[in-house]
Amino acid sequence: MMRIPAPVRFVGIVLVLVLIFGGCSSLMLGAMDLEQAQAKANLFDPAVLFPHVAHFFQQTWYVLTIYTDRTGDPLHNYFLRGVGLTIEFCFIAMPIALLLGFALALMTRSQASWLRIPARAFVEFFRNTPLLVQMLAIYSALVFLPQSLLNAFTAGVATLVLNYAAYECENIRAGLEALDRGQGEAAAVLGLSRLQTLRHITIPQIIPIILPPVMNDLIYMYKDSSILSLITITELTAQTEGLTRIAPNLTWQAYLIAALIYLLLSLPLARLARWVEARLKGSSFGSQTDLTAAAVQTLIVVVVVGALCGVLEVGFSVSSVVTAIGQLGAAVALTIMLMLASMIILGGLVYIPRTLFVLLRRPTRPGGGSAPSQSNQPEPIAAFSQQA
Repeated sequence: MMRIPAPVRFVGIVLVLVLIFGGCSSLMLGAMDLEQAQAKANLFDPAVLFPHVAHFFQQTWYVLTIYTDRTGDPLHNYFLRGVGLTIEFCFIAMPIALLLGFALALMTRSQASWLRIPARAFVEFFRNTPLLVQMLAIYSALVFLPQSLLNAFTAGVATLVLNYAAYECENIRAGLEALDRGQGEAAAVLGLSRLQTLRHITIPQIIPIILPPVMNDLIYMYKDSSILSLITITELTAQTEGLTRIAPNLTWQAYLIAALIYLLLSLPLARLARWVEARLKGSSFGSQTDLTAAAVQTLIVVVVVGALCGVLEVGFSVSSVVTAIGQLGAAVALTIMLMLASMIILGGLVYIPRTLFVLLRRPTRPGGGSAPSQSNQPEPIAAFSQQA
């Protein structure tokens, strides 16, 4: 039996896969085009299928280039405005979530229960409740706050930050626990303070560890930001929905373009994360590089880019820049206020019953008062004397 060369087998497999997936996708696109035209035809006939597929791609191209709405606004502007708002919310929310998540991670590792318990309660609550419920509660239940502090923008940013801060806390905590505890002791011996240890030893080592999950969470945030449409934020999904109402005969083209935009937003981030991770683990960054300062500067740049996208969406001017800065400050203030309030309330619900339970279980002396704790182990001084 003649043996087929490996290159020929490879080309054959590729052709078979192209035929299978190309045929399936062609049938799907042809069915979409038929559904929009409200017609019926035999799509298994190539003479019928290929014209419908070509018409679908032609309409998609026209949506991106020449089609306009009734007011003369090009349809591609809908996608541009949606992408700008999606980037604005995600690029503002994720850096703030990382900073607050880092603070939460340090609190969850604290020896003080009054710090550890509220932080742990906050993380568990926001990780185990739906993001949609959190957003509606923030936007609808806090109507007593002034509109300058609570509006669609600030509520949207606060919702994303609080939810993702809980997830970033777990990512950062896992990175901290992956480090050798002896490094902290060595830093203390060298006379470094806790802040210096965090900046020069801890943070530079956890950045390569937490970078992949953080970038994955940013990709998830792109998709989760679609729920902001429920509070009048016209991000990419909301703009796509509005476009389908204006042009029902272009519904599938609009959804396809939106899906491709989400894909184009996500893929470069994943490749960038792998590239940065490889450079951090290699020797590309010199020993003199301050990774902590570089990370903080990167977060600041990301926030500025996000705010700039929002400014460009409404039109660049001095007043729009001032408004964007004020909105950003209000969003940060609302987020911190909600975070502290949540930690106090949730921490109290856990800390107070726990403390009462411990006090009730503590044994008491016959004459009143708590019995001193006893141990079978000798005291250190007594043990030393016995050994001597």
